[in-house]
Amino acid sequence: MRTCTSPASPSILPIIVSLAGTMLVTSPATASSQNGAGPEPVLAAQSQSQQAQSQSDPAAIGRRQQLDAVRNWGYWLSSFEIASVAAAPHDLLVVDSEISADRTFERELSPAEVARMKHRRDGSPRVLLAYLSIGEAERYRPYWQQDWYDLAKKPAWLGSENRKWAGNFAVQYWQPEWQQLIFGAPESYLDRVIAQGFDGVYLDRADAFFEWKRSHPSARADMATFIARLAEHARKRNPQFLIVMQNAEELLEDPRVLDAIDGIAKEDLLYGVRRAEEANKPDDVSWSIDLLQMAQGAGRRVLVVEYLKDRAKMAAAASRIRDEGFVPYFAPRQLNCLNPPAMPDALGALPDHHCR
Repeated sequence: MRTCTSPASPSILPIIVSLAGTMLVTSPATASSQNGAGPEPVLAAQSQSQQAQSQSDPAAIGRRQQLDAVRNWGYWLSSFEIASVAAAPHDLLVVDSEISADRTFERELSPAEVARMKHRRDGSPRVLLAYLSIGEAERYRPYWQQDWYDLAKKPAWLGSENRKWAGNFAVQYWQPEWQQLIFGAPESYLDRVIAQGFDGVYLDRADAFFEWKRSHPSARADMATFIARLAEHARKRNPQFLIVMQNAEELLEDPRVLDAIDGIAKEDLLYGVRRAEEANKPDDVSWSIDLLQMAQGAGRRVLVVEYLKDRAKMAAAASRIRDEGFVPYFAPRQLNCLNPPAMPDALGALPDHHCR
């Protein structure tokens, strides 16, 4: 739920390149090198092979069709109520897999509670995704240990606290010890979410690689590897398990990531990168949209959440987002309540959004 963007200047805005029916986003310099030596043809070949495999994989086809049917969605993490989630009309909801108070873990949701939230009031099913931060450690998760507050005892991979989000800490996510907390064992985070019965996970802080690029040159590639390995493990447990990545759209250029995910969500696509309610730079918007359109062309559902209060801006944003083929939602940045689906009525007006 924290946005980290990589603004691109006009000279390096992505170019959509079609290679034998496979869409890749690359820079002008990369595009011009396609006929020369280098890794790009290898990546293109990998992408073609992976896309062909996905197109023939019944489980992958089923996952993409499930998300393609989503026409609206919601995002509610803090102070969410199970009964209110169950009563909500949304096609897809992102919620937490635990209950916490004052940034302290209390308990996990039971499989029965998860099953209740996976159905709407009329009994029809919805997609229910569990929020999972892979690029930061959070003190209100079941893996957190009190000893980690002690500098002499905290793990070597655990970094400093996020100044903007209390209780969230940087991690060297490429380290095996961190990844083992996230997936691979019955007590790991992802495996517990699968056991709870969620339809999939909503991966946050994949964009954490920005913060490590100078000190760890392979940060971007390591994040791509992490996501690919996580998805592979999840699909071994449940071939229908959905993976939706939030932000980090640059990673879509890596065919391993595009193959791993079933959808991508983008925060602050049109507004709010610099200041609340302020329109983003047109070049930055175009840069992100090109990447998101590439994912959409490859059959990945694109969700967008904007943190807006101004009704006119919300209406304009909803129209623009839907024109792109994406699915909008409007939320307070604290994600502490649920707004109705961003579906216009017959006159084109959005419903009242009291949660701001």
